[in-house]
Amino acid sequence: MTFLSVDDSVTIRKIVSLALKGAGHTVVEAGNGKEGLEALKIVKADCIILDINMPEMNGIEFLKARKTDPRISRIPVIVLTTQDEDALKNQALALGASGFIAKPFQKDALLATIKAIAG
Repeated sequence: MTFLSVDDSVTIRKIVSLALKGAGHTVVEAGNGKEGLEALKIVKADCIILDINMPEMNGIEFLKARKTDPRISRIPVIVLTTQDEDALKNQALALGASGFIAKPFQKDALLATIKAIAG
């Protein structure tokens, strides 16, 4: 599977990338929502791992843009963020997120969530 990891933290992107590549997947990285949308014009992702708090275009704005684009609106999105408030979770889920993982996270939890959501 091909994953798009969208997070402004290079460290988090590298941790996600190592976990997914170690499980045999391909990973494309983007530093914010705008870069993520641009990457999706080139790469066919099977799943998106998305942070919420990012500069330029945050995760909620990304989810809103994704929802209006039929090319990418069905790609599963797993939100991976430090914010664990119910209101934020509900907003992300209402905008089409398929799952929610709080940072810091365990590699096994990430891989289990991905398997449950994206197959």
